[in-house]
Amino acid sequence: MGSDLYALSALAQELNTALCGARIDKIQQPEVDELRFFMRAAGKNLCLVASCNASVPRLHITSSKKQSPLSAPNFCMLLRKHLINASVDNVGIYNADRILYIKFNAKTEMRDDAVYYLFVEIMNRYSNIVFTDESLNILDAIKHLPLDMAREHIVVRGVRYEPVPQPKISYLNDCFSVLSTFESGDLRKFILSNISGFSGTTVSELLFRAQVDEQVSDFDDDMRTRLEKEITAMRSLSGLSPCIINGEVYPTVYKCLQSHYEVKSFDSMSEAYDALNTDIDAGVRNRSRLKSLATQAKRLHARIEKNIAIDLEHLKECESMEKYRIFGELIVSNIYKIQRGDTVLVCTNYYDGSEVSIPLDPRLSPSKNSAAYYNKYNKLKRTKEFVEKKLIADRSLLSYVCSIEEEIASLPFDASTKPIEDELAALGGIKKKAAKGKVRKEQAEPPYIYLVEGFYIYRGKNNLQNDEITFKLASSNDMWLHLKNDHGAHTVIITEGRSIPDRILKIAGEITASTKQASADVDYTLRRNVKRQPNGHLGQVIYENYKTMLSKPDAHTEFLIKK
Repeated sequence: MGSDLYALSALAQELNTALCGARIDKIQQPEVDELRFFMRAAGKNLCLVASCNASVPRLHITSSKKQSPLSAPNFCMLLRKHLINASVDNVGIYNADRILYIKFNAKTEMRDDAVYYLFVEIMNRYSNIVFTDESLNILDAIKHLPLDMAREHIVVRGVRYEPVPQPKISYLNDCFSVLSTFESGDLRKFILSNISGFSGTTVSELLFRAQVDEQVSDFDDDMRTRLEKEITAMRSLSGLSPCIINGEVYPTVYKCLQSHYEVKSFDSMSEAYDALNTDIDAGVRNRSRLKSLATQAKRLHARIEKNIAIDLEHLKECESMEKYRIFGELIVSNIYKIQRGDTVLVCTNYYDGSEVSIPLDPRLSPSKNSAAYYNKYNKLKRTKEFVEKKLIADRSLLSYVCSIEEEIASLPFDASTKPIEDELAALGGIKKKAAKGKVRKEQAEPPYIYLVEGFYIYRGKNNLQNDEITFKLASSNDMWLHLKNDHGAHTVIITEGRSIPDRILKIAGEITASTKQASADVDYTLRRNVKRQPNGHLGQVIYENYKTMLSKPDAHTEFLIKK
């Protein structure tokens, strides 16, 4: 993404104009590495987002919205303590590098004047957000870098903030002396290696405007003068026209690229960054949170499969229990053949006529040897009864975990993960952190609701919703649908006593199969034929008197009621 110093300088200039004097009303931290400041500036309500996510580091005004966590993190509480009702003094570039700072004028608890700084380092995986006092002493940061991790850029509480060392000269400073050392070769590579602040595309445009080739055999004074003139023009940031070119944000429209790439223009840098970053951020966040849930579910899946393998091994051991019962009987019936000290009894098995050799313990009497085999038999019999029940329960649990994995795989990025987290926590798959103090109760998320030609169709997003729409929302005469012999959502057509047209049933089947990549069999039956699976988990059912239809996957968003 276009986050070189050239683009960030234009962004800082714009934010300084838009936010100067803005007063902070509210601060949120919706993600562990993202802050949102809600401000009142020039009669408008603005939301400033600051993120140090490695994939989408950013600082700009946004129109997107995010849900706040149930309890605010410590860093957010610290900012609220010092910055609520504070005003923005200015926004700028710090240390001629990809570091934007916001200076705040605030009041202490004793109503004394105070100054605070928020530094947003936009450096991809090295990005960070650091909060300091007027003397640049660090009060806290999103990412802490102690001495043993970063000797040149230490970020811990109480230490003075020092920017990341930049070995190259910034184009905002006196970089012309560097150009005087170049004679011939790859000029584009030379600039990128020795002058900071430019991305590769920016350097290509710079050379194009200066009418200098990237490969130079003789870099003369005339070329150097034209190049220095263009660098000076870039510093002024005059005549900005923000745009997105080939997935990157730039402060000006590059005419040389218009014939090669699609150029989308915007009225402000913030709008350009917001348009580019909002969807990317949503995708990154969704992949991150779902990856964590998927990993926990996968571990739980593997643990259950291991338990099932142990169950099957125990059952295999129990296959020999009848042999021990027969040994016990044969010892009793042939007790007259056993002499003191015998270690083996050779006799005929009267069940099949074969000759068998029965090991004996010479320390025990014949009756006790027989009792020992009967004890082995009874123990294995009890084990078999227990393990068979446990195997059924483990296989049911495995099916339930597979359904959770299906939920995770099909969960949209704007859907809440709390029901899935609760399910995994109940199974011991994850440990939920206890929230401190009072927390806001999260509102239950509704299922998908469709309205098709007067018929309401409900589809669950998770096992909890599946259970609710099947056994609480639907009546006995409503139509119930589910993927045949597969995990998936429960779908219900609310009939209200009406007969269901074939078209409505077809659409409901397609909605049920919408999580699949190809056409799938969908079972359908009246709700009264569906019952909870005995000793099963949420969403696990058994049903009878059903029919099956082949449905192609189609979410039918045109019928979806927006919530």
